[in-house]
Amino acid sequence: MAQWLDTVFSAMDLGVFTLMHNMAVAAGESAGPEITSFLTYLMHFISFFAHDGLCMFALGVILMIPRRTRKLGVCVFLAVCCGGIITNLTLKPLVARMRPYANMEHLAATVKDWWIAVGQPLESDRSFPSGHTTSATAAMVGLFLASRRKKYIWPVLIFPFMMATSRVYLMVHYTSDVLAGLISGFLGGLAAFFITRWLFGFLERHRNVRLFAFALDFEPIAFLKGLKRSKAKDEN
Repeated sequence: MAQWLDTVFSAMDLGVFTLMHNMAVAAGESAGPEITSFLTYLMHFISFFAHDGLCMFALGVILMIPRRTRKLGVCVFLAVCCGGIITNLTLKPLVARMRPYANMEHLAATVKDWWIAVGQPLESDRSFPSGHTTSATAAMVGLFLASRRKKYIWPVLIFPFMMATSRVYLMVHYTSDVLAGLISGFLGGLAAFFITRWLFGFLERHRNVRLFAFALDFEPIAFLKGLKRSKAKDEN
């Protein structure tokens, strides 16, 4: 599978890598491990937000805290989990594609120097699909689908494409890797949406169970205010 991808997408991979390298040079990036371009710093910054899915998981957890955004948070969290299952646990080990800068039989001779020029980000796992792109796409698709205000929240769907661009710019993924990551992330977000809808429907139908009612209705701010009032009452 990895060899097939290298063969079929060879011209596209080299063309896009060349374009990204030219962008880096035009933005002021110089040869060597020291970053000299704001554009490269920006791409590292974008890429950081999906490292191991941690920021995406954190977004889900934060959204889970208030009652009014709890469903969004659960959907985002589950979306990242579903995307990770598709990409990191299934496709990456199955395809076992090498990173562009390490694939000596394909593009490494060209891409390795360009990879060094944009800061040599440490990437040790397999290349296909892009885990960063999967994580970002899954989280944002889950957030969009679970939201009731889609006409206001649609700009979040731009973020996965920014993530995909950053991964190719940094020479750690082929274009086909990030395209597959977009698809995997979309499927993860879609699966999470249906799981979340079923889960909250189940909790609503069994609201008479105290634990389920707590999961639906718990409001941290109201809880803290109640503690504060209780403490003030005891002091008086």
